[in-house]
Amino acid sequence: MIQEAKQPLIKILICDDDPADRKMVRTYLQQITGREIVLLEVGHTEEIQNALDKGRIDLVLMDNQMPGKSGMEWLAEIAKKQLAPVVMLTGSGTEEIAAQAFQEGAVGYLPKGNLSQEKLGNIIDVALDKWTRLQQAMADKEKLERLATFDSLTGLYNRRAILGKLRELINRANRYKEDFSLSMLDIDHFKMVNDRYGHLTGDEVLEKVAALTSRNIRDTDIVGRYGGEEFILILPQTNLSSAWVVAERLRTIIEKAKMKDSVGNVFAITVSQGLCGWERGEDAYSLISRADEALCKAKEKGRNRVQILLGPSLRDKI
Repeated sequence: MIQEAKQPLIKILICDDDPADRKMVRTYLQQITGREIVLLEVGHTEEIQNALDKGRIDLVLMDNQMPGKSGMEWLAEIAKKQLAPVVMLTGSGTEEIAAQAFQEGAVGYLPKGNLSQEKLGNIIDVALDKWTRLQQAMADKEKLERLATFDSLTGLYNRRAILGKLRELINRANRYKEDFSLSMLDIDHFKMVNDRYGHLTGDEVLEKVAALTSRNIRDTDIVGRYGGEEFILILPQTNLSSAWVVAERLRTIIEKAKMKDSVGNVFAITVSQGLCGWERGEDAYSLISRADEALCKAKEKGRNRVQILLGPSLRDKI
C-alpha cells in the first residue's frame, strides 16, 4: 500500500488579544488533518515582536484589532520585511478592510464570523501556495536583475552596468566639482593563455583577476568587466597621482599571483593599464576613449605597465 506523502510541519503564529478568539482559532486548527502544525499564540505588541524575532514562522494569522499597534500595521511591517505570509482575521469583515489587507500584502483574508475548520484549512492551503509562488517570482525577478547587471563569469558589473555607474559618477563630479580617475585594465597575451591552457583555464584566469581586483580596492571604488579580457576600474575622488599608486599596486599583485591550469601546472600573467583622470565636462565615451588610448601605449611600450594619459587641461600646463 502506497502511503500518502506527509505534508511538512508548519509553524503558525496566532496574533489576537482576545483569549476566546484565540481558543476558537486554535480549536479549528487542531482539527485540521494531513498537516503537522505547531501553534504559537500571542496577544500583545511585545509578544508578537518576540515571536517574529525568534526565527522561522511559516504563517501569521493576524487579528485586525490589536492593542498598541493595529493588525494592518503589523501586516505592512511583516510584508515589507518578507518575514512570513499573513492571513488577516477580522471580527466584522468588510470589502474595504479586505481590500486594504490585500493592498498591504496579505495573502489571505477571513472574517471570524464565517470561521470553520474547513474554511481555515482551505485559506491556509491557499495562503501557503500563494506565498510559495510569490517567493519564487521574487527570486526569478532578482535573478533577472542580477543577469542584467552583473557578469555571469566574474561576478563584476557587466559592460552596461559599469557604463551606467560611470555616467552616474560623471553627473556627481560635475555637480560637486570632484575629481576621479579611470583605469582600463587588459590581461596581457590572453589569447595565448586560451591557446596554451584551454578556455576553461582562461575563464579561471578572468575570475582570479576579477577577485584580486575586487579584494585590493576600496569599498567606494567600482570595477566591472568591459568585455573579453578588459576591465574598467573607477576610482572616485581620486587624482591621477593617487590613482597611479592604486593601479601600480594592483599590477604588482596580479603579476605575483600564481595561476594553474587543469593539470596543476603553475604559470603567471601580467596586465597592462591605461589610466586617465576625468576632465570637467567630459562624457563617458571621451573618458573611456582616452583610457583605451593610454592602454594601447602601455602595450606598445612592452606591456605589464601602467600608462598615464593626461587630459587636455593638464597637457596645456606642461
